[in-house]
Amino acid sequence: MLKNSGRRAADLAAGGAAALAFFAALTLMGNFVFGSGTIGCKGLAVMSAKLNTLGMPAKSAEEPASEQEPKEPEPVAVSPKLAGELIRLSGFGGCDIEAAPQETEEPEPEETEEAQGEGLPYPEKQDNRSGEIVRRAYSYRPSTTYLELPEGGLLRNCTDIDPEYLLEQCSREPDFEVDIDAGPLVLIMHTHTTESYEPYERDFYDDSFSSRTTELDKSVAAVGEAIASELEKAGIGVIHDETVHDYPHYTGAYDRSAKTVEEYLKEYPSIKIVIDVHRDAIEEDSVRYAPAVEINGRSAAQVMIICGCTNVPQYRYNLRVASRLQSRMESDWPGLTRPILFDERNYNQELTHGSFLIEMGSNANSLDEAVYSGSLVGQSLAEVIKGLELR
Repeated sequence: MLKNSGRRAADLAAGGAAALAFFAALTLMGNFVFGSGTIGCKGLAVMSAKLNTLGMPAKSAEEPASEQEPKEPEPVAVSPKLAGELIRLSGFGGCDIEAAPQETEEPEPEETEEAQGEGLPYPEKQDNRSGEIVRRAYSYRPSTTYLELPEGGLLRNCTDIDPEYLLEQCSREPDFEVDIDAGPLVLIMHTHTTESYEPYERDFYDDSFSSRTTELDKSVAAVGEAIASELEKAGIGVIHDETVHDYPHYTGAYDRSAKTVEEYLKEYPSIKIVIDVHRDAIEEDSVRYAPAVEINGRSAAQVMIICGCTNVPQYRYNLRVASRLQSRMESDWPGLTRPILFDERNYNQELTHGSFLIEMGSNANSLDEAVYSGSLVGQSLAEVIKGLELR
């Protein structure tokens, strides 16, 4: 994101010498630690995280009872964020393919955008073997970057915000209670409504299909409906909005989805939680990865919550709700989640104290896997909400 480029440059300059020294040491240790001529991506990330502890600031004092924003962190020799930047810039690439690409929207000429009314049909056949699909159950261990949440599950801190502060916030109660009878409590919507999946589980993909469709029963809207259905079964009021915000124009989708959310919040002040349901795209060197895990004998797409803090002054409130859901899902369905991605992003999450984005698998997962995961997420979310009922 362009607005962060100046800060990133300053980060690199401030910690340049020490960070480059660490990075050089990591490179030289590659043969010894990994037994090959190059450093494995995951191994480098783990080594980087461990070495970062040498440059981490001392633990901050406990926050007072009153709500306060975190203080700016003291400059450090090597932060987790800076180490990640150096890995990326060095050309190792791919280490962050698991972090969900930034969904920036660059201006595009009017004539290149799709013609309205034509739609994006889901193809009847996708038989070209354009590349490989690899199914993988992603798992992680706690480190200075992957923080273990108080009630279970992990949070990946991709910012310079003090990890102790984040964990303390995750341990706090959300700042609202809910009245099940007051009206709809949850809004499920989709900024990129046309994001879709593979027709079934398989080991190849056809790149003639853009993995986007306006047929809502084959897109992330079907996953949102699965979540909503479980909430309704539990007696929890929910609205599932299926407005297509990214077609015929992709650019400006977040502006349009923000207006949709604001209209619902005005009409239904009872709404406390807003979930923007997406699917990820994990791809490198013509290989697409399908994050999947077996739950109750059935393949489920792994899910990842994203919480942003860019222009979200009260991000900690969103984080409290998201961490509760993360922990509950890991308790109910071990292995279903990838760590919460806490990053300098926005995604309209300043609109409520319970807003977050959730990636339901990737474009390499099958629609059935994603819909099944939607049902699992809905069941866990229902329990989280019941735990917030007025006492």
